[in-house]
Amino acid sequence: MKNAFWYLGFLSLLSLLYFKEGKTAFLWSLGFIPYFSLYRVSDERLEALVGKAARNAFLYTMFSGAAIIVYIYLFDTIEFFATGFVLMFGGTLLICILSLLYYNSKGERR
Repeated sequence: MKNAFWYLGFLSLLSLLYFKEGKTAFLWSLGFIPYFSLYRVSDERLEALVGKAARNAFLYTMFSGAAIIVYIYLFDTIEFFATGFVLMFGGTLLICILSLLYYNSKGERR
């Protein structure tokens, strides 16, 4: 299991499309870089840590998704949908990664 999460780090190469397209939305894929730090985490502990981190990411998705839908409805800006999706997806990855790194460092100190 540890190598499967480590391979997600290679999705950060999608950020290179920024230099070809010039769209900052591709820079959100840099959020995959911290997955390279998961290579040495043990399997049993990783499952527990991913469960905690996924809970935090799920809560972020629920609250940010609701806020984005309300914003689009109230201000009638359907063109914000693409930006809102990027913010929600990128934020979910960032919350999950930061939570995972926090729980990992918290467990090593004990």
